[in-house]
Amino acid sequence: MMKVSRHLFFPLLLLFFTAASCSEDTPPPPDVRDIEVDLTVLRFDRALAALDTSRIEEEMERLDRTFGSFTEAFFTHLVPVRRGDFSAAEGQNVLRAYLEYPLTRVVDSTVESRFPAVGGGAQVQGLVEDFRQGLRYYRHYLPQAPVPDTLVTFDTHFELAAFLYGDGQIAAGLEFFLGPDFDYALVNPEEPIFSDYLAQSYTPAHFTGKLLRVLLEDRFPPPRSGRLIDYLIYEGKKLYLLEHLLPETPDHVVYEITEEQMDWLRNNETPIYAYLQREDILYTTDVNRINKYTRPAPYTPGMPVESPGGAVNYLGRQIVAAYMAAHPELTMPELMALTDGQEILRGARYKPR
Repeated sequence: MMKVSRHLFFPLLLLFFTAASCSEDTPPPPDVRDIEVDLTVLRFDRALAALDTSRIEEEMERLDRTFGSFTEAFFTHLVPVRRGDFSAAEGQNVLRAYLEYPLTRVVDSTVESRFPAVGGGAQVQGLVEDFRQGLRYYRHYLPQAPVPDTLVTFDTHFELAAFLYGDGQIAAGLEFFLGPDFDYALVNPEEPIFSDYLAQSYTPAHFTGKLLRVLLEDRFPPPRSGRLIDYLIYEGKKLYLLEHLLPETPDHVVYEITEEQMDWLRNNETPIYAYLQREDILYTTDVNRINKYTRPAPYTPGMPVESPGGAVNYLGRQIVAAYMAAHPELTMPELMALTDGQEILRGARYKPR
């Protein structure tokens, strides 16, 4: 792949510099105070940490009664106590070893210090209320979409930040929201998920956004195949909708990048578009190239190191915003149902700023 050098990219920046905010075409948020969201919160993380290892069989039965189908998901996929090839005794030994493992103790103690279950649990209550507000907007914009009524918090060895289980319920891994005071790289500096460009979003401010992304991606799965234009429009639709679900959240938090990278995107919309046209890759179907441009990364290939990974997704968002401005009668579900990126680009009458 031919990369654009910094010498070629920055003259475009000087020529087309703009300070437009990506949210300037977003109307004021609707009043959602009357939308009811029933959300039960269960602290599996604290219940597991307090488990009596001398009575594991009885304790497991208690967890099953309290947490329902979540325990089956947790002990099958995250901590494989109930793997099909384990006997009950072997599974109990696995759980005992997991609970006594040094990393488990570090994570448990850190989660407890950040999100205590006693003393009112104000930190968790704040996260839950933010998420509940996000669900109100979710129900407003996607009235036919199911909304979870149970949120389970857990922690593991950094397996998943959030996932759906059972009948559309949601679970959140609190170890992914410890904030900048926790040095994720110390856990394992060779592990890609602890890279700075990912770990900078492991903060409480990103809690609601990460959970809403899980709901959106379940409701509106990514394309199984297609062209780069289809993928960047899909990512753009997600970002556009997330901005509406998180209207009080700063854009860089919604995008899971730094403030400087958000500014870079705003100031480089035209150069990004010019690069895609010059490289003639908008319609490539090469999966590896598509992933390079749309997935999280330290920066976007072919662009300056100041760019965030997935910079082309911002272009997708701008095209989607232009399309919605040209079709104000369209609802969010109708927008999300559109899958032809080229048709959206054509209908947007898009002109980069």
